[in-house]
Amino acid sequence: MSITGLEVPMEAGPRDTASEATACKAQRSGLPRVTLCSTVCDAAQALSAEHTVATLVQRPLAEDVARAFDEYVASRPRWPGADELHALEATHGRVAIIDFTSVPQDQAQGDALAGATGYGRDLPPRKSANVASARTAIELVLSVLPAELASVVMNDASELLAALRRHTGRRQFILRLELNLGDTCQRWHRDLNISRSIVTYCGPGTLVAHEEGVSRADGGDVIAVDSAHVVQAGVGDVLIMKGGIWDGVEVRDGPLVRPIAGATMAGAAHRAPTIGPVPSCAAHRLMLKVDVSEDF
Repeated sequence: MSITGLEVPMEAGPRDTASEATACKAQRSGLPRVTLCSTVCDAAQALSAEHTVATLVQRPLAEDVARAFDEYVASRPRWPGADELHALEATHGRVAIIDFTSVPQDQAQGDALAGATGYGRDLPPRKSANVASARTAIELVLSVLPAELASVVMNDASELLAALRRHTGRRQFILRLELNLGDTCQRWHRDLNISRSIVTYCGPGTLVAHEEGVSRADGGDVIAVDSAHVVQAGVGDVLIMKGGIWDGVEVRDGPLVRPIAGATMAGAAHRAPTIGPVPSCAAHRLMLKVDVSEDF
């Protein structure tokens, strides 16, 4: 079954019957939907529309690239810092903050990443006289990958950062490379952030729902989702979701910042696919996430 050309898995979400009485199930036409886009730039721009809760760019990985990611994950890589985590921790992550504050908003997108800075573990602190470039920070995050795979993820990260910076007006982003060794986020929920982008390179993709199939509590929390309105991203696809504190696109006028378009959004209802518990799970996932961050 498909909705607006998107593949829909027949999988229902958990229900909270105690809270369901306070929910308003969104079944009316015209409610925000997952919008299919042809490019990442179009997807970042379309996110600001009031009728859009998330955007999806379908671009499957080339067969040899997908196989290389599968083989890498199947090799059970051991990332630096893994020894600090609990044995049953499902998510191993590498994180960097990418900051465009010092880059003029009208600077060409190709040059913006070169002028941005990066912070995080094993990088100079924010107040350092020798801060790392954004590219250096991203390369450090991706250094756990074979060079040919790191190049693929770097291209995606650069494209996402450029598109999100251009079409949200935001200056700071949180970039993560995540390896999931078991089930995470099995309940339908919304993220309390501005926006999150996800690209899955190995394993099943994230599930997200059209708003007409979502039941919410008064505050916007997700109670249940009708499986007929669920879309699942594929390997290589780019999914960009509004978060629970999405307040529209920022427009900067000198020192003033004002939000426009698409404000007051409850946040896309989504969840991770079921892959099995740690440590018996064999269907591990590898993902790139880019969050639009509030200014620090």
